[in-house]
Amino acid sequence: MNILLSALLALAAASSSAMHVHLTRAEPASGSTVHAAPTAIRLWFSEEIQISVTTVRLTGPDSARVELAAPAMGDGAHAPVVVLVSGTIKPGRQQVAWRTMSRDGHAVSGTFAFTLTSAAGTAARR
Repeated sequence: MNILLSALLALAAASSSAMHVHLTRAEPASGSTVHAAPTAIRLWFSEEIQISVTTVRLTGPDSARVELAAPAMGDGAHAPVVVLVSGTIKPGRQQVAWRTMSRDGHAVSGTFAFTLTSAAGTAARR
């Protein structure tokens, strides 16, 4: 009986976590190496999010924050969150930290990293 109860609890926990919004794709991609500084970070989520409470932070290899514009929704169906890069990105490992909230009010957050190899780390200003 305990095995059955444990299995049901595990299944309930798995289905509950599957119902929350999660990051499905990013540009630059998690774990990727890019040769030119990105002018924007794009984040795709599994469901609609509340852009008004969404934050994105980019930290360079020296742990200094890179200046970013406020997150905005892209155009079209299944559009990504777009965050324009206005600061200078130094070559090395970059850490992206994001936080958002699903329409049902569940807050979610995560991090991922990418590497910039080019010495030309200045993002194009828009």
